[in-house]
Amino acid sequence: MLDECWSRILGNLPKAVGAAAVSALFIAIWLFRKEPRRQRGLLEEVSAESQPVHRDSIKPLEDFNWEETDEIPYRPFREGPYFLNMGLKSMPTEGWIELDKTYISRLDYKRQLFSQHRDETVAFLPGSEEASFEALEMLVNFLPSRYPSMFGKTPQGIRNHVTGENWDLRRCSDIWTKKKMHPLEVMGFLSTEDWVIMQKDPEGGDEYHLRAGAVCFPSGWRIAERIGHSLYRIHAGNVPQYESRIAKSMDRFFTNLKVSSPIQRFNNGLEISSELFQIRPHHHLKVDESGELAIDGMFLRVERQTLRRLPRSHALLFGIRTYITPIRRITKDKEVARVLRAQIESYPEDVAGYKNRHVWKTVVMEHLDRILQCPGDEGV
Repeated sequence: MLDECWSRILGNLPKAVGAAAVSALFIAIWLFRKEPRRQRGLLEEVSAESQPVHRDSIKPLEDFNWEETDEIPYRPFREGPYFLNMGLKSMPTEGWIELDKTYISRLDYKRQLFSQHRDETVAFLPGSEEASFEALEMLVNFLPSRYPSMFGKTPQGIRNHVTGENWDLRRCSDIWTKKKMHPLEVMGFLSTEDWVIMQKDPEGGDEYHLRAGAVCFPSGWRIAERIGHSLYRIHAGNVPQYESRIAKSMDRFFTNLKVSSPIQRFNNGLEISSELFQIRPHHHLKVDESGELAIDGMFLRVERQTLRRLPRSHALLFGIRTYITPIRRITKDKEVARVLRAQIESYPEDVAGYKNRHVWKTVVMEHLDRILQCPGDEGV
């Protein structure tokens, strides 16, 4: 039928005009297909071909109620001699983003930080744009699939049913052209994570560098001071035993990470503050910097870090979710208190200094000893 229609149309044209029309038509079709969708003003979807984990493989949490969901009580302690390693664990794709009753309070705090401390929370370098948009597309595809009660896809982008916000994520949208938001910043407004893009140096080399980030809840560092730095420069001289123990293996792992193999890891430490927005250095503190300590002023800070290879740009996407819990709450479980005490005792001197054990050891260890000597199943 279509061939017959074209034959009639072309039959009524002079041969030269008909040939020119056909040529122009094919050129137009070719250009349209070759032109990136972003130039047509659309947020490009991560296709099944470029995203090996299909959407229908993500089990939806149909009846998920974020307001009644507690934070996951991560306690990444271990017994035995201290040994620095990357602590990598495989991560099911559907477990990528974790949402709970802290969702709205975290978003409200992020809005404040992005507005009042933008230079301290958002940084990016030229060449990171497409990887950042790709990361946003991945999140926009994931959230409605995993949390349909909280998010829905729209022709323009995504709707947050919790906040009532409709995010127009087309490349012509005001959020890019007028508000000058960054894709990782938008990701921060949709999730409780901080987001970082790592890429190889565009001028050559195999090392990964921090190329973009939207970080509201750093643990003693500034995104503006680390942007553009390599993994080695970020960690060497700061993290004890990094150079001798894990620098080479970390570089090798980052280079070999597959799109189909997302991973997660955990950091943890005891803190003298519950503040999420920690931009001041807080390692190797002096005793007088901590003031007068009491156990009620001590907190466990856990970072759940997720790492994924982006399928098109091959950049690395870090998600960092921070949990802060009062020490008294976690030591209600005597087994947790016992393992935490063993971990604290196992720190080598350089690690102990880095984690400020000299500042809080007396207060915390006295508390743990009381817990472990207390009869019954629960501590005090």
